[in-house]
Amino acid sequence: MLDLSHQQGSGTPLEGSVAYRASRSLPAGQKAAPATPAAAFRSARRRFLAGERLDMQALALELGVSRQTLYRWTGSREQLLGDVLFSLSDASFEEAKRETAGLAGADRLLAVFRHHVAAIVTSAPLQAFVRRETQTALRILTSRHGSVNARTIERLAALYRAEQEAGHFAPRADIDTLAFAVVCLTESFIYNDAHAAVEPEVERAAAVVALLLGAG
Repeated sequence: MLDLSHQQGSGTPLEGSVAYRASRSLPAGQKAAPATPAAAFRSARRRFLAGERLDMQALALELGVSRQTLYRWTGSREQLLGDVLFSLSDASFEEAKRETAGLAGADRLLAVFRHHVAAIVTSAPLQAFVRRETQTALRILTSRHGSVNARTIERLAALYRAEQEAGHFAPRADIDTLAFAVVCLTESFIYNDAHAAVEPEVERAAAVVALLLGAG
């Protein structure tokens, strides 16, 4: 069984930074106060979506706090970028779950995969980030010890487990291992280090994922 327990606990990759957790605690639509951890995360996310390079000094100046305070809220620049990237990925994952609620079992899981990965490969801000900071982007997105990879595996495993518990899905392997395999496979198809690109290889990846899931 794939063991992710070593990445759990306060302040660890699966939970994200103080800023990320604070932003998630705000009710939908509520604005964060001008200089708070939640505001720091929201501003970083806004800058990323605008296609800007995340500059920690500029972010601290915008918030009117010291860099020391900002780093205490957000962790390192790479951790903050990881939180931003995961928040965007997770939003599209939740949308995929809603869009496929009428399906069940392996067919639903494959439909979630297609919807979610299609959103990733068509993301203009992500494309810009990978082109601008290729090695940093790939390290944050695909590192086995980073926040994006670990949390994506966790979310996927939770969905697989829910379908199994509902009696709709009979996995051919341990669920944590299956989720790990699907995430790693997806990364190998869509992130191209040599060309500094996020490539639309959704259907090629989906064909292999369908075999892993036992989709008809």
